[in-house]
Amino acid sequence: MMPEEMSVYIRVAFHYESTVDRLLGKGLLDKDFVDHHRKTFYDSLDGEKLRTSQKIGSQIEIMQRYVRAMVCGSMVSLTKIAKQYTEDSPGYVIQSWMRSRNTLEFLRQWENDMNREFDDRACGELIHEAHTTSLTVTPSLWIRRTHAVGMYVKQGKGGGVSAYPEIAADFRLWLDPAERLALVRLARESKVDEEII
Repeated sequence: MMPEEMSVYIRVAFHYESTVDRLLGKGLLDKDFVDHHRKTFYDSLDGEKLRTSQKIGSQIEIMQRYVRAMVCGSMVSLTKIAKQYTEDSPGYVIQSWMRSRNTLEFLRQWENDMNREFDDRACGELIHEAHTTSLTVTPSLWIRRTHAVGMYVKQGKGGGVSAYPEIAADFRLWLDPAERLALVRLARESKVDEEII
């Protein structure tokens, strides 16, 4: 391995440790979780080093991959969340959420941050088409047209729509104004605390 390639991994490890230390210090992560994840992180980092046939990504790309794996370890069922509000037509609730331009722009931002294969040009066309015609943007259409990875659709019995936690959180906040208000208040209080410090 070339010295410059090794320095990328050293910087990644340094940033990982400093980020984890900050999150632990703020009480946002549990020590047991960190101990478990730290081993997984370094095992996968070693595995990454062994892939000498592939081009090594930038420090930012590597960090995004590991942060995504840590924070977004498993997808959340949007269908189950929607069923808390309507048992009969959870798919319609998800489609209603996706009718909002704000939702599509949120999904676009998530994909641009997390998915190098995301087709932003196709996304722009889809958003324009959805707001100038009667096109209904469904999760399947969104994934097919833009190469999005933030949501997953499983067809058939026991199927439904799943999404990464940040996306599921946006869906839940859209459904529950009281929860959205509580989050806004929490963020506001946190900002006031930071200004005092």
